[in-house]
Amino acid sequence: MSKSVFVIDTPKTCVDCIFCQEYGIGSKKYAYCYVTNGDSENDMKPIDCIYGYRQSKPDWCPLMDLPKKKNFWSEEHGGKFSEGWNACIAAITGERYGKTDTNED
Repeated sequence: MSKSVFVIDTPKTCVDCIFCQEYGIGSKKYAYCYVTNGDSENDMKPIDCIYGYRQSKPDWCPLMDLPKKKNFWSEEHGGKFSEGWNACIAAITGERYGKTDTNED
């Protein structure tokens, strides 16, 4: 199966995440994550953080930061490694790597 990447701004807490769904029963609030399923495809995983989902994220959160761009020259790769790495990161984030605004696509 092929893989996909969904790029969003990484939330600091679950409550800031587009995949978090809050439910309330009386005065008690619960949160569930749509990204990771529970026991079946229709289940959402309950979020239980040490400081609460409004203050942190659980250790199992599948969202991760993109790697940082690199700035180095590698003789081993003919100086092309960091250029290729950075072009890949730019493609994922939708940046125009290596082109100026005056260039035509």
